[in-house]
Amino acid sequence: MSKKNSRKINRDAVEEEKKNASETLDEVAEAVSETAEQAVDESEKVPERAVNDTPDKPEEVNEISEKSEAVTEIPEKSEAVKEAPEKVKSEIDTPDTKEIKKHRALSAVFTAAVLVGIILLNVVVGMVSDRLGAEADLTATGLFTLDAKTEDYLENTLSCDISITVLSPEQTFSEQGTYYKQVSEILQKMAKKSAHISLDFIDLTKNPTFASKYSGVSLSTNNIVVENAQNGRYKVLTQTDYFGLDNEMAAYYYYYYGYIMGSSIEQAALSAMLYVSDENPVKIAFLEGFNESDSTTLKTFLSKNGYEVEAVNLAKTLEIDVSFDFAVIYAPLTDYDESSLKKLDKFLDNGGKYGKNVYYFASTSQPKTPNIDAFLSDWGLKVGFSVIGQSNAEHRIIINGQQTAYAHLQQLVESNYTGDYEGYTMGADLRPVYALERSQNTLEVLMKTYSNAFLFPLDADKDFDFSTAETGVFNDIIMSTKTASDGTASRVCAIGSDQLSGSYFFAYGNANNSDFFLDLFDSVSGKEKGITISPKAVSDIRFEMTESTANVLVIILCAVIPTAVVVLGIVVWVRRRRR
Repeated sequence: MSKKNSRKINRDAVEEEKKNASETLDEVAEAVSETAEQAVDESEKVPERAVNDTPDKPEEVNEISEKSEAVTEIPEKSEAVKEAPEKVKSEIDTPDTKEIKKHRALSAVFTAAVLVGIILLNVVVGMVSDRLGAEADLTATGLFTLDAKTEDYLENTLSCDISITVLSPEQTFSEQGTYYKQVSEILQKMAKKSAHISLDFIDLTKNPTFASKYSGVSLSTNNIVVENAQNGRYKVLTQTDYFGLDNEMAAYYYYYYGYIMGSSIEQAALSAMLYVSDENPVKIAFLEGFNESDSTTLKTFLSKNGYEVEAVNLAKTLEIDVSFDFAVIYAPLTDYDESSLKKLDKFLDNGGKYGKNVYYFASTSQPKTPNIDAFLSDWGLKVGFSVIGQSNAEHRIIINGQQTAYAHLQQLVESNYTGDYEGYTMGADLRPVYALERSQNTLEVLMKTYSNAFLFPLDADKDFDFSTAETGVFNDIIMSTKTASDGTASRVCAIGSDQLSGSYFFAYGNANNSDFFLDLFDSVSGKEKGITISPKAVSDIRFEMTESTANVLVIILCAVIPTAVVVLGIVVWVRRRRR
């Protein structure tokens, strides 16, 4: 017999007992009523008899005795009525009823356990999210996501402890706009990726002593200080460093209207880490004093990749300090004098120890520079006084919506100075670079044009006949190396155009110019290869999916989940019915 039927029989027995007790009470009431009526009748007959008379018939005696017994039974039946609740109670305390209580207790314990489990799971998920990050970046440019190269450096290369201090309270900093929020998020993700990085936000006005640790440096709100905790080297990043401001218009709008082109915090922070973690930083002198072209893009790029960059006025200094590893001549519009050329020679000789390098950038804006040409000739190099054009339209580049013969694709020559790059090498206003056969130095071509190129003389008049132009493949960059007996070498590199390292091609999405120039410095200096991260611009948040992905989501949301809920409900209902 099932527990359900057993409980039903017990309940029926209890009800039957209650019914019997009620009937007993009715019987007792009737008996009392009848006895009372008979007593009244007898009392009316008493005067007719003598008080001391005894019953003269045996039947009367028996009748009285029976009524007396009936009255005596009244208490007994009352006791039966009192015993009925006790029987009901005993029925309630049957084993089946105890099982119900036990089931309810277990249900309460299970419910409490589930609630506690949910709370603990929420706490654990929150801790994991804080430590590892569990956010989804839905921006088209991956604004809040670390580049794979950044993650690899933080997880596998960085070995010293780095402290990053943002000179603003975290909430105040992030509330300044989307780009500031992105800077905060990227820095926090970096700290989560490496145990070597600590991140702090401080209010400079409430911590004035913080600035005193960096004597000679002017710190202001929103600056970011990156410091090596072991050697004390540090670098201060300003808003100009960690926001994209690559042209004059962007800078104008930024300083006067708060306009920001993009975010470079990832590149800036990595560069600062490379710089402060390098025990022997490579120093580069950008020579000035002869009306040089604007080298800001290249200076900033090298600085962001861990090089110490400094401007040196060659006309005023007695010599180029031996602490510099490179000297860059960036398309001077005025020819060097003899004194300056001697300073270059002394720097490259380095007391016979060699180990120094000079990179010369030419420009189509330059006049003829016989003194610089003589210096290059001593190293087996010559820069032609003409500009390279490209007659094949397939190799031309469209700039500002227009195609010109003097902006075209270049091809890199495999060497120890170059690597494998994605994208294209682009150039404009290139002058040809020649290798002089009489040189005893080692000469290597690093970049050249594609075929069907031609030369247009810079001093040609408007009636120049292009049919007479020299055509073919022309060299853009050549490296000349002079090696000492102990294997130490000094180098002079002639580069046909300053625009190869200009802002347009460094920022162009499909161009690999920046990677090439980083290798050109890294390979010579022996410095660990830097990391190049492109600036990121704010974009609309979006969630793109293919048709197949959309179909899968529809099936899951409209079929799988509802069906699972229905099945679960049926299972729970059936189990409860069987209990």
